[in-house]
Amino acid sequence: MDVKAVVLVGGRVPEGAGTPEFVCGAPVGLLDVVGAPVVHRAVSRLEQFGITDACIITENPPDPALLERGIFRPGIKWFNGTGEKFWRCAEAAFSDLAQAGAELVILVRLGAYAEIDYEELIQRHLDREARLTRATDADGRSLDTFVVSASRRNDAAYLLRHELKQFRISCHDYRFSGYINRLETAGDLRRLALDCFSRDVAFTPMGTEIKPGVWVGERVHIHKRARVLAPAFIGSHSRIRALAVITRASVVEHHSEVDCGSVVENSTVLPFSYIGPGLDLCHSVVGLRRIAHLLRHAEVEIWEPKFVGLAAASASVRAVSSAFGLATFVPRQFIRGLFSKPTPVPSSLPQAINTPAAALKRPHIEKLPAPEHGRELADLAVARRYGNE
Repeated sequence: MDVKAVVLVGGRVPEGAGTPEFVCGAPVGLLDVVGAPVVHRAVSRLEQFGITDACIITENPPDPALLERGIFRPGIKWFNGTGEKFWRCAEAAFSDLAQAGAELVILVRLGAYAEIDYEELIQRHLDREARLTRATDADGRSLDTFVVSASRRNDAAYLLRHELKQFRISCHDYRFSGYINRLETAGDLRRLALDCFSRDVAFTPMGTEIKPGVWVGERVHIHKRARVLAPAFIGSHSRIRALAVITRASVVEHHSEVDCGSVVENSTVLPFSYIGPGLDLCHSVVGLRRIAHLLRHAEVEIWEPKFVGLAAASASVRAVSSAFGLATFVPRQFIRGLFSKPTPVPSSLPQAINTPAAALKRPHIEKLPAPEHGRELADLAVARRYGNE
Protein backbone atom coordinates (compact mmCIF):
# COMPACT_ATOMS: atom_id res chain seq x y z
CA MET A 1 0.00 0.00 0.00
CA ASP A 2 1.29 3.44 -0.98
CA VAL A 3 1.32 5.70 2.08
CA LYS A 4 2.63 9.27 2.00
CA ALA A 5 2.78 12.03 4.61
CA VAL A 6 2.35 15.77 5.11
CA VAL A 7 4.20 17.23 8.11
CA LEU A 8 3.00 20.63 9.34
CA VAL A 9 5.16 22.97 11.44
CA GLY A 10 2.97 25.70 12.93
CA GLY A 11 -0.57 26.58 12.01
CA ARG A 12 -1.82 27.71 15.42
CA VAL A 13 0.07 30.77 16.53
CA PRO A 14 -1.78 33.15 18.86
CA GLU A 15 -0.01 36.47 19.32
CA GLY A 16 1.54 37.72 22.55
CA ALA A 17 4.04 36.65 25.15
CA GLY A 18 4.21 33.03 26.14
CA THR A 19 3.10 31.82 22.74
CA PRO A 20 2.78 28.01 22.86
CA GLU A 21 4.99 25.98 20.53
CA PHE A 22 7.43 28.89 20.26
CA VAL A 23 10.74 28.94 22.17
CA CYS A 24 13.03 31.99 22.04
CA GLY A 25 10.86 33.37 19.25
CA ALA A 26 11.23 30.35 16.94
CA PRO A 27 8.81 27.51 16.10
CA VAL A 28 9.64 24.56 18.32
CA GLY A 29 9.36 22.18 15.37
CA LEU A 30 12.39 23.80 13.70
CA LEU A 31 14.57 23.87 16.83
CA ASP A 32 17.33 21.35 17.39
CA VAL A 33 17.22 18.61 20.02
CA VAL A 34 20.61 16.92 20.58
CA GLY A 35 21.80 17.51 17.05
CA ALA A 36 18.72 17.52 14.80
CA PRO A 37 15.52 19.59 14.59
CA VAL A 38 12.26 18.20 15.87
CA VAL A 39 10.82 18.06 12.34
CA HIS A 40 13.71 15.80 11.33
CA ARG A 41 12.90 13.49 14.25
CA ALA A 42 9.26 13.31 13.11
CA VAL A 43 10.19 12.61 9.48
CA SER A 44 12.70 9.95 10.56
CA ARG A 45 9.98 8.28 12.61
CA LEU A 46 7.79 8.05 9.51
CA GLU A 47 10.67 6.65 7.46
CA GLN A 48 11.19 3.85 9.99
CA PHE A 49 7.75 2.55 8.96
CA GLY A 50 8.44 2.82 5.23
CA ILE A 51 6.73 6.21 4.72
CA THR A 52 9.50 7.87 2.75
CA ASP A 53 7.54 10.29 0.58
CA ALA A 54 6.78 13.34 2.72
CA CYS A 55 6.09 17.04 2.30
CA ILE A 56 6.95 19.61 5.00
CA ILE A 57 4.81 22.74 5.36
CA THR A 58 6.16 25.66 7.40
CA GLU A 59 4.81 29.12 8.13
CA ASN A 60 8.10 30.78 7.20
CA PRO A 61 10.81 29.74 4.75
CA PRO A 62 13.24 27.35 6.47
CA ASP A 63 16.69 28.65 7.32
CA PRO A 64 19.04 27.80 4.39
CA ALA A 65 21.53 26.49 6.95
CA LEU A 66 18.95 23.88 7.96
CA LEU A 67 18.79 22.51 4.42
CA GLU A 68 22.53 22.76 3.82
CA ARG A 69 23.36 20.52 6.78
CA GLY A 70 22.34 17.46 4.79
CA ILE A 71 20.50 15.67 7.59
CA PHE A 72 17.25 15.40 5.62
CA ARG A 73 16.89 12.73 2.98
CA PRO A 74 17.08 14.15 -0.55
CA GLY A 75 13.72 14.48 -2.26
CA ILE A 76 11.72 15.86 0.66
CA LYS A 77 9.65 18.82 -0.53
CA TRP A 78 9.33 22.03 1.48
CA PHE A 79 6.48 24.53 1.17
CA ASN A 80 5.78 27.63 3.20
CA GLY A 81 2.89 30.01 3.73
CA THR A 82 1.58 32.26 6.50
CA GLY A 83 -1.97 32.54 7.83
CA GLU A 84 -4.55 31.04 5.49
CA LYS A 85 -1.85 30.27 2.93
CA PHE A 86 -0.35 27.77 5.37
CA TRP A 87 -3.45 25.57 5.30
CA ARG A 88 -3.90 26.09 1.56
CA CYS A 89 -0.35 24.83 1.03
CA ALA A 90 -1.20 21.77 3.12
CA GLU A 91 -4.35 21.17 1.07
CA ALA A 92 -2.39 21.51 -2.19
CA ALA A 93 0.28 19.11 -0.89
CA PHE A 94 -2.41 16.55 -0.03
CA SER A 95 -3.87 16.81 -3.55
CA ASP A 96 -0.42 16.43 -5.12
CA LEU A 97 0.29 13.27 -3.13
CA ALA A 98 -3.11 11.82 -4.03
CA GLN A 99 -2.51 12.49 -7.71
CA ALA A 100 0.93 10.87 -7.41
CA GLY A 101 -0.73 7.59 -6.47
CA ALA A 102 -1.00 7.66 -2.68
CA GLU A 103 -3.73 5.49 -1.20
CA LEU A 104 -3.41 6.89 2.34
CA VAL A 105 -2.00 10.22 3.51
CA ILE A 106 -0.83 10.79 7.08
CA LEU A 107 -1.13 14.34 8.41
CA VAL A 108 1.21 15.20 11.29
CA ARG A 109 1.31 18.63 12.91
CA LEU A 110 4.18 19.74 15.20
CA GLY A 111 3.38 20.59 18.07
CA ALA A 112 3.48 17.38 19.85
CA TYR A 113 6.20 14.81 19.27
CA ALA A 114 4.73 11.33 19.67
CA GLU A 115 6.44 8.04 18.85
CA ILE A 116 3.36 6.51 17.27
CA ASP A 117 3.42 3.02 15.83
CA TYR A 118 2.29 4.05 12.33
CA GLU A 119 1.95 0.44 11.20
CA GLU A 120 -0.59 -0.20 13.94
CA LEU A 121 -2.35 3.11 13.24
CA ILE A 122 -2.72 2.30 9.54
CA GLN A 123 -3.91 -1.23 10.28
CA ARG A 124 -6.55 0.10 12.67
CA HIS A 125 -7.68 2.54 9.97
CA LEU A 126 -8.01 -0.29 7.42
CA ASP A 127 -9.73 -2.71 9.79
CA ARG A 128 -12.46 -0.18 10.51
CA GLU A 129 -12.75 0.74 6.82
CA ALA A 130 -12.56 4.34 8.01
CA ARG A 131 -12.21 7.41 5.88
CA LEU A 132 -10.58 9.40 8.67
CA THR A 133 -8.73 8.21 11.78
CA ARG A 134 -7.35 10.48 14.49
CA ALA A 135 -4.56 9.62 16.96
CA THR A 136 -5.22 10.68 20.55
CA ASP A 137 -3.52 10.20 23.90
CA ALA A 138 -4.90 7.96 26.64
CA ASP A 139 -7.18 10.80 27.82
CA GLY A 140 -8.67 11.37 24.38
CA ARG A 141 -6.76 14.59 23.58
CA SER A 142 -5.85 14.93 19.93
CA LEU A 143 -2.22 14.53 18.90
CA ASP A 144 -2.87 16.36 15.60
CA THR A 145 -2.03 13.19 13.71
CA PHE A 146 -4.53 11.81 11.17
CA VAL A 147 -4.81 9.08 8.58
CA VAL A 148 -6.94 10.14 5.60
CA SER A 149 -7.93 8.05 2.61
CA ALA A 150 -6.40 9.78 -0.40
CA SER A 151 -9.62 9.39 -2.39
CA ARG A 152 -11.50 11.53 0.17
CA ARG A 153 -10.11 14.90 -0.91
CA ASN A 154 -13.19 16.81 0.21
CA ASP A 155 -12.89 15.34 3.68
CA ALA A 156 -9.20 16.28 3.80
CA ALA A 157 -9.92 19.81 2.53
CA TYR A 158 -12.60 20.33 5.19
CA LEU A 159 -10.25 19.07 7.91
CA LEU A 160 -7.39 21.34 6.84
CA ARG A 161 -9.57 24.41 6.31
CA HIS A 162 -10.76 24.02 9.90
CA GLU A 163 -7.20 23.65 11.19
CA LEU A 164 -7.61 19.98 12.16
CA LYS A 165 -10.35 20.82 14.66
CA GLN A 166 -13.56 19.88 12.82
CA PHE A 167 -14.53 16.89 10.67
CA ARG A 168 -16.88 16.61 7.72
CA ILE A 169 -17.58 12.95 8.50
CA SER A 170 -17.38 10.74 11.57
CA CYS A 171 -13.84 10.29 12.80
CA HIS A 172 -12.48 7.15 14.42
CA ASP A 173 -10.02 7.52 17.28
CA TYR A 174 -6.83 5.57 17.80
CA ARG A 175 -5.73 5.70 21.45
CA PHE A 176 -1.97 5.87 21.84
CA SER A 177 -0.30 5.29 25.23
CA GLY A 178 3.38 5.50 24.28
CA TYR A 179 5.82 8.38 24.48
CA ILE A 180 4.25 11.83 24.00
CA ASN A 181 5.77 15.27 24.46
CA ARG A 182 3.45 18.21 23.73
CA LEU A 183 6.38 20.57 23.01
CA GLU A 184 4.47 23.67 24.00
CA THR A 185 7.11 25.32 26.23
CA ALA A 186 10.85 25.62 26.70
CA GLY A 187 10.55 23.09 29.52
CA ASP A 188 9.08 20.55 27.10
CA LEU A 189 12.01 21.10 24.74
CA ARG A 190 14.46 20.49 27.60
CA ARG A 191 12.54 17.40 28.70
CA LEU A 192 12.84 15.90 25.22
CA ALA A 193 16.64 16.27 25.41
CA LEU A 194 16.70 14.73 28.90
CA ASP A 195 14.53 11.83 27.71
CA CYS A 196 17.05 11.26 24.93
CA PHE A 197 19.90 11.04 27.45
CA SER A 198 17.91 8.60 29.59
CA ARG A 199 16.95 6.55 26.49
CA ASP A 200 13.22 7.07 27.00
CA VAL A 201 12.82 7.97 23.31
CA ALA A 202 13.71 6.06 20.18
CA PHE A 203 16.27 8.52 18.77
CA THR A 204 19.85 9.14 19.95
CA PRO A 205 22.14 12.20 19.89
CA MET A 206 23.54 12.98 16.43
CA GLY A 207 27.21 12.62 17.22
CA THR A 208 30.00 10.36 18.42
CA GLU A 209 30.09 9.17 22.03
CA ILE A 210 33.67 10.11 22.95
CA LYS A 211 33.23 8.84 26.51
CA PRO A 212 30.29 7.37 28.41
CA GLY A 213 27.43 9.83 28.27
CA VAL A 214 29.21 12.56 26.26
CA TRP A 215 28.37 13.00 22.57
CA VAL A 216 30.02 15.46 20.20
CA GLY A 217 29.39 16.36 16.57
CA GLU A 218 31.88 17.04 13.83
CA ARG A 219 34.70 19.59 14.16
CA VAL A 220 34.02 20.41 17.80
CA HIS A 221 36.75 22.27 19.67
CA ILE A 222 36.83 21.69 23.44
CA HIS A 223 39.70 23.41 25.22
CA LYS A 224 41.88 21.08 27.29
CA ARG A 225 41.10 23.18 30.39
CA ALA A 226 37.33 23.01 29.84
CA ARG A 227 35.16 20.38 31.55
CA VAL A 228 32.27 18.48 30.02
CA LEU A 229 30.45 16.28 32.52
CA ALA A 230 28.17 13.43 31.42
CA PRO A 231 25.52 13.37 30.22
CA ALA A 232 26.10 16.16 27.72
CA PHE A 233 25.96 16.91 24.01
CA ILE A 234 28.15 19.31 22.02
CA GLY A 235 26.92 19.97 18.48
CA SER A 236 29.05 20.19 15.36
CA HIS A 237 31.34 23.20 14.81
CA SER A 238 30.84 24.34 18.41
CA ARG A 239 33.57 25.75 20.63
CA ILE A 240 33.97 25.33 24.39
CA ARG A 241 36.69 27.66 25.63
CA ALA A 242 39.08 27.42 28.58
CA LEU A 243 37.68 26.94 32.10
CA ALA A 244 34.11 26.57 30.80
CA VAL A 245 32.00 23.84 32.41
CA ILE A 246 29.16 21.95 30.71
CA THR A 247 27.27 19.92 33.31
CA ARG A 248 23.98 18.34 34.43
CA ALA A 249 22.69 17.06 31.09
CA SER A 250 23.33 20.30 29.22
CA VAL A 251 23.15 20.60 25.45
CA VAL A 252 25.19 22.95 23.27
CA GLU A 253 23.82 22.78 19.75
CA HIS A 254 25.77 23.25 16.52
CA HIS A 255 27.83 26.36 15.69
CA SER A 256 27.60 27.69 19.24
CA GLU A 257 30.30 29.05 21.54
CA VAL A 258 30.66 29.03 25.32
CA ASP A 259 33.32 31.53 26.29
CA CYS A 260 35.96 31.32 28.99
CA GLY A 261 34.90 30.51 32.54
CA SER A 262 31.17 30.16 31.88
CA VAL A 263 29.12 27.38 33.46
CA VAL A 264 26.19 25.83 31.57
CA GLU A 265 24.11 23.80 34.00
CA ASN A 266 20.92 21.90 33.12
CA SER A 267 20.41 24.11 30.07
CA THR A 268 20.16 24.05 26.30
CA VAL A 269 22.13 26.44 24.10
CA LEU A 270 20.38 26.70 20.73
CA PRO A 271 22.30 26.76 17.41
CA PHE A 272 24.43 29.78 16.48
CA SER A 273 24.43 31.11 20.04
CA TYR A 274 27.23 32.84 21.93
CA ILE A 275 27.51 32.67 25.73
CA GLY A 276 29.85 35.35 27.08
CA PRO A 277 32.70 34.82 29.55
CA GLY A 278 32.17 34.32 33.26
CA LEU A 279 28.44 33.56 33.20
CA ASP A 280 26.44 31.01 35.19
CA LEU A 281 23.62 29.72 32.97
CA CYS A 282 21.21 27.50 34.88
CA HIS A 283 17.84 25.86 34.11
CA SER A 284 17.40 27.75 30.84
CA VAL A 285 17.06 27.55 27.08
CA VAL A 286 19.19 30.20 25.35
CA GLY A 287 19.18 31.31 21.74
CA LEU A 288 18.41 34.14 19.32
CA ARG A 289 19.50 36.64 22.00
CA ARG A 290 16.85 35.36 24.41
CA ILE A 291 16.82 33.39 27.64
CA ALA A 292 13.84 31.23 28.58
CA HIS A 293 14.08 30.32 32.25
CA LEU A 294 12.50 26.97 33.09
CA LEU A 295 11.77 27.52 36.78
CA ARG A 296 10.44 31.08 36.45
CA HIS A 297 8.48 30.33 33.26
CA ALA A 298 9.78 33.63 31.93
CA GLU A 299 11.51 34.66 28.72
CA VAL A 300 13.62 37.81 28.38
CA GLU A 301 15.58 39.36 25.54
CA ILE A 302 19.26 40.20 26.06
CA TRP A 303 20.51 43.25 24.20
CA GLU A 304 24.13 43.07 25.36
CA PRO A 305 25.95 40.77 22.89
CA LYS A 306 28.87 40.35 25.31
CA PHE A 307 26.53 38.29 27.50
CA VAL A 308 24.32 36.45 25.01
CA GLY A 309 24.71 36.95 21.28
CA LEU A 310 24.67 35.23 17.92
CA ALA A 311 27.64 33.28 16.61
CA ALA A 312 28.57 33.71 12.97
CA ALA A 313 27.04 31.05 10.74
CA SER A 314 29.98 30.92 8.34
CA ALA A 315 33.32 29.46 9.37
CA SER A 316 35.15 31.93 7.14
CA VAL A 317 33.42 34.86 8.84
CA ARG A 318 34.39 33.53 12.27
CA ALA A 319 38.01 33.06 11.16
CA VAL A 320 38.27 36.56 9.66
CA SER A 321 36.68 38.07 12.77
CA SER A 322 39.15 36.31 15.08
CA ALA A 323 42.11 37.30 12.91
CA PHE A 324 40.96 40.91 12.78
CA GLY A 325 40.53 41.05 16.56
CA LEU A 326 44.02 39.63 17.09
CA ALA A 327 45.61 42.00 14.56
CA THR A 328 44.04 45.08 16.13
CA PHE A 329 44.60 44.11 19.77
CA VAL A 330 48.18 45.42 20.13
CA PRO A 331 47.56 48.78 18.34
CA ARG A 332 44.45 49.38 20.45
CA GLN A 333 46.32 48.67 23.66
CA PHE A 334 49.16 50.97 22.58
CA ILE A 335 46.82 53.86 21.77
CA ARG A 336 44.90 53.31 24.98
CA GLY A 337 48.14 53.53 26.95
CA LEU A 338 49.09 56.82 25.28
CA PHE A 339 45.82 58.69 25.63
CA SER A 340 43.99 57.16 28.59
CA LYS A 341 44.00 58.87 31.96
CA PRO A 342 46.19 57.29 34.62
CA THR A 343 44.34 55.18 37.14
CA PRO A 344 44.50 56.73 40.62
CA VAL A 345 46.48 54.59 43.02
CA PRO A 346 44.87 54.15 46.46
CA SER A 347 47.05 55.33 49.30
CA SER A 348 46.42 52.29 51.48
CA LEU A 349 45.30 48.68 51.28
CA PRO A 350 41.89 49.26 53.00
CA GLN A 351 41.16 52.04 50.52
CA ALA A 352 42.03 49.75 47.61
CA ILE A 353 39.70 47.05 48.94
CA ASN A 354 36.76 49.41 49.40
CA THR A 355 37.17 51.19 46.06
CA PRO A 356 34.73 49.76 43.45
CA ALA A 357 35.91 48.95 39.95
CA ALA A 358 35.37 51.56 37.26
CA ALA A 359 33.18 49.17 35.27
CA LEU A 360 30.68 49.09 38.13
CA LYS A 361 30.33 52.86 38.45
CA ARG A 362 28.40 53.19 35.20
CA PRO A 363 26.07 50.23 34.57
CA HIS A 364 25.62 49.22 30.93
CA ILE A 365 22.38 47.31 31.46
CA GLU A 366 19.12 48.83 32.61
CA LYS A 367 17.56 47.24 35.65
CA LEU A 368 14.68 44.96 34.78
CA PRO A 369 11.31 46.06 36.15
CA ALA A 370 10.09 43.96 39.02
CA PRO A 371 7.37 41.48 37.99
CA GLU A 372 3.89 41.85 39.37
CA HIS A 373 4.20 38.84 41.66
CA GLY A 374 7.32 40.36 43.25
CA ARG A 375 9.74 37.61 42.32
CA GLU A 376 13.10 38.60 40.90
CA LEU A 377 14.56 37.36 37.64
CA ALA A 378 18.17 37.69 38.77
CA ASP A 379 18.95 34.01 38.34
CA LEU A 380 18.38 33.96 34.58
CA ALA A 381 22.05 34.73 33.89
CA VAL A 382 24.57 35.71 36.55
CA ALA A 383 27.84 37.48 35.87
CA ARG A 384 30.48 36.49 38.38
CA ARG A 385 31.81 39.22 40.65
CA TYR A 386 34.71 38.94 43.01
CA GLY A 387 35.65 40.59 46.31
CA ASN A 388 33.55 43.61 47.12
CA GLU A 389 32.51 43.98 43.45
